[in-house]
Amino acid sequence: KMTVWFSLVLLVMASAISVCQADAADQMGYATPPFTISAAEVLPKNLLQGDNYKIEDRVNSDGLINTYRLTTDYGPLTVKSTVELLVRITELNALVTMEEMDRKGVFGDALVSGVKGTVKGAAELVKSPVETTENIVKGTGQFISNLGESIFSDDPDQDNVIKTALGYDVAKRKFAFEFGIDPYTNYDPVVDRLGQIARAAVAGGIAPKAAMGAIDSPVVMAMRISGTAHGMMMLVRDNPPAKLKEINREKLQAMGVDTALIEAFLDNYRYNPQEETLLVGELDSMKGVEGLDRFIGQAALATVETVALSFRVRAQMMAGYHAKVSPVARLLNLDGVLCMQLKNGKLVILAPVDDVFWTKGLADKLNAFEANIAKMEGVNGKEIWISGKFDNSARTGFEASGWKVQEDANNILIKRK
Repeated sequence: KMTVWFSLVLLVMASAISVCQADAADQMGYATPPFTISAAEVLPKNLLQGDNYKIEDRVNSDGLINTYRLTTDYGPLTVKSTVELLVRITELNALVTMEEMDRKGVFGDALVSGVKGTVKGAAELVKSPVETTENIVKGTGQFISNLGESIFSDDPDQDNVIKTALGYDVAKRKFAFEFGIDPYTNYDPVVDRLGQIARAAVAGGIAPKAAMGAIDSPVVMAMRISGTAHGMMMLVRDNPPAKLKEINREKLQAMGVDTALIEAFLDNYRYNPQEETLLVGELDSMKGVEGLDRFIGQAALATVETVALSFRVRAQMMAGYHAKVSPVARLLNLDGVLCMQLKNGKLVILAPVDDVFWTKGLADKLNAFEANIAKMEGVNGKEIWISGKFDNSARTGFEASGWKVQEDANNILIKRK
């Protein structure tokens, strides 16, 4: 009994300490996570609901990143960060178009024929591999490298040899490009439907543009992409994963990134071939900027796909700032905080975060960062650009330390294609 009572006393004391800490934080002007906000207050009205989804109004936040819950035709969906939400909404919009193709009978019986054709194609490949290969090379231009990769690689983003031989891999990439989505997405409804369409197109000999032209439903993209990103998506469309890795490796080498670091980044499976290519392409556009290897050094450490996605968006933001706002001289890593220093000496932080609240943790991080800046020479001003919004206390906290703050940064830095 004494043990039970002692445990209860400890529990009460812990609760009291927690309350006191929260009260102390409140008295100092700090907000205490978690937070609850309204989706209608932080998202554009046209994103709140689509033909096959609806975003729940209650949104949870840890003070920087929002967690959204969606009801979809394919089951409940939870996404962490507005960045990931925009990717998923684009995919959900693409699914509407894919299903319209099915309703309009764009492929007819090609899907059924495709199953039979796969068996027949496999047999013909074994009987006459040289002739079959030559024919496919004329159509894709990448069959040899694609075939070799599919035989000898355990890369989860590379389809098996028979599907590759029949052009399925190429068709999937081309349709994904037309839909404005990632051919290597891990969202199951898209994976399944995109695979069905690619098989049907190969079996029926239907080109992606012809299939898209047979319906009236346009694909509505929720996410923003830069001109560089559009070019990189074309690169993904036209090349298999092995070739993309080779291209990205050459670009990173040209940036002066250490070989071991290059391989660590390229081997991080949290970045699929498209995300990897987009990130490297944006950095490659920042010609003459020093310290790009510092970005790769941090990006290589991503342990979850949401973090990898945020690094890709940050690369887009940096390239946009360099091209549209002011030239960047170098990237710096100040005690784990990646920032840019402009040619005029100004320091700039770019962050793809959602709703920023003035928490004790954020205030402590800012104080530590200010201590590092104080040791530097030639700093001429400070800016922080975020993709989301600051609450009033957070804005006041940064401005009191001499920072110029910019919300909704992607409206300026990333031009919608």
